[in-house]
Amino acid sequence: MSTFQDQLSSSMRDARNPYQRDGKLNSTTLAAQAGVEHAAEFQMWVSQQATSLAKLKIFSTMAKGINDQQ
Repeated sequence: MSTFQDQLSSSMRDARNPYQRDGKLNSTTLAAQAGVEHAAEFQMWVSQQATSLAKLKIFSTMAKGINDQQ
């Protein structure tokens, strides 16, 4: 007796991927995937830059405070 999950899995396996032709991804799909990877890398770089900037602002504020005390 097959379960609903088994039936769903088999129907999904039988469904054709519209982005594939003869089992291979087309060039537009590959370019889109590459774009997603580059976007993720860029987002990570931006996050690192924002963290560095925040650290520099804290350091600057601390240095200004110490400088004002003298």
